[in-house]
Amino acid sequence: MSESFDTVVIGGGVMGCATLHYLADLGITDTILLERDTLASGSTGRSMTILRMHYSNRLTSEMAWWSRGVMVNFEETTGSPSGYRENQWILVPGSGNRNPAQQNVELAQSIGIDTEVLDVDEAEKRWPYMRFDNTDCVVWEPKSGFADSHLVTRGFATSARDRGAIVRLGVTVTDVLVDNDRAIGVKTDQGDIFADRVVLTAGPWNMEFLENVGAPLPLHTVRHQVVRLQHHSGFNDNADPFHPTIAEGMTGLSARPDTPGYSLLGYREDPVDRDTYNQSVDTEVAIEAMTRFSAIIPAYENATWAGGWSGLFTVTPDWNPVIDHVPGVENLVVGAGFSGHGFKMSPAIGRSLAELATNADETTFDLTSIRFSRFEEGDLLKSAYGGNVFA
Repeated sequence: MSESFDTVVIGGGVMGCATLHYLADLGITDTILLERDTLASGSTGRSMTILRMHYSNRLTSEMAWWSRGVMVNFEETTGSPSGYRENQWILVPGSGNRNPAQQNVELAQSIGIDTEVLDVDEAEKRWPYMRFDNTDCVVWEPKSGFADSHLVTRGFATSARDRGAIVRLGVTVTDVLVDNDRAIGVKTDQGDIFADRVVLTAGPWNMEFLENVGAPLPLHTVRHQVVRLQHHSGFNDNADPFHPTIAEGMTGLSARPDTPGYSLLGYREDPVDRDTYNQSVDTEVAIEAMTRFSAIIPAYENATWAGGWSGLFTVTPDWNPVIDHVPGVENLVVGAGFSGHGFKMSPAIGRSLAELATNADETTFDLTSIRFSRFEEGDLLKSAYGGNVFA
């Protein structure tokens, strides 16, 4: 027996649930979200959930800044907590990168983001328990933070359900139904569901859906490992246990405080198979990440490795997402290739996908730079640092 809805959203990560929430904000509540597992069971639930705004491109900085505002006021917006905690963020860009750092900071300041470039001696006075070697400067964002990916995802879903949306778990979508170059619904392992519009937010599984409708994107998956550290006794005498969130441009290391007595280190982006990758942490990677981190905060030299996990980034050639209508298929919208940036921009992404799906006359953000066709056109976004994950 088939069903019909105004809109069907594929994927129950934070993007899909945010889209459902913002569709309801736009008055579209005859909606259904389909997830084959549980909410936030994929990349969302394995995110480090860092919220920072430092980017090389105006759009991504704007989306991250707007999204931070939603996270800060999440309970007011959705009726549920986000687990948000403000925590200053610093970037150690490495030698020779003062000009790119200054360029990005000036971009952020023009948007209204509180940020500045610090000299190394000033940074070491501010954080005397930290060492900043082999870098010309440090970038500081005092209004960054982090949140809880499961709380945020469920909060968006609950907000939408309270206004009439349906969230259905344990349903595998196998294909997008297309008739005369128009999306008309989806095929699932429990029958067809018809809809006036379809939104793809299936993470690594977007690849097959797009290929099947004749509109492939150059996407691939990488494994991002997250190491959990426990502070040793006496740590508080040598360092602040609630240290700033740290990004190291030379190595791609990210670090943030976690629950009391623990910190998280994110490290490496290695190409892997989506379905068979190791979801735990490699010993040699944990040792390397801990060594790098203790070079910045020496008090971590005796920290204990307390486990961790690995998650997937779905990556585009320029390490920036695609948020657009799918070319050649009317009423099909996709959010794909978030490349490790997705959670921090998820409210803005959900808002944008909802606006695209409803063919809003105006969108909150100018999405031109992250259009579907930019790879074929050779018009890729660029990082001031020439890297990837800190694009």
